[in-house]
Amino acid sequence: MALTLAASLNPNPTGVNAAAVLEVAMAPGGRWLAMAAALLIGSVALLAGLPTLLIPFRDRARGLAMAAVATLAVGVLGSSGYAALLVFVRALADQEALRPGRLPRALEDAEVVMVLFVWVGSFYLGVLLMAVALLRARVAAPWVPIVLLVVVGCLPLVSMAGHIGQVVQVLLLAVAFTEIATRAVQRATPA
Repeated sequence: MALTLAASLNPNPTGVNAAAVLEVAMAPGGRWLAMAAALLIGSVALLAGLPTLLIPFRDRARGLAMAAVATLAVGVLGSSGYAALLVFVRALADQEALRPGRLPRALEDAEVVMVLFVWVGSFYLGVLLMAVALLRARVAAPWVPIVLLVVVGCLPLVSMAGHIGQVVQVLLLAVAFTEIATRAVQRATPA
């Protein structure tokens, strides 16, 4: 839910470009701080909960599930790095070392683009791998891998839907992960 809050606090949809999303840190007010805090809290909570996703996979597709969780972990760590990047951009803006017009140029750096691509790519690849693992192991309700595939498949369309698309995508992910966690608790609880 913290990630949903962070997505809804950003005045620019994520699909626009990295500069437009980070410009929130240069705007007056505290929206950037709330967004960074929500990203950090959501990332820490999601990272702490990722091992739970492995519990249903004791018998089948364990290796694929472990690869999914490891790949997802890279993407989730990238979310916390993104929160730090918001704070860093704000500090540069406050010291007048970075002006709003220069932010797009600063983000054209090949290394920055690569890091952002790896972060986002890892997250969605991890979700895709989890969907495949769920399809192979059949340890969750049949709709769960379908929802995860919809989350990944709708990635190109999310930017067109704006904030509503972002929020719906994060909520679908939360519902699917909650179902997997519910199955994990059921499996871990002795009868």
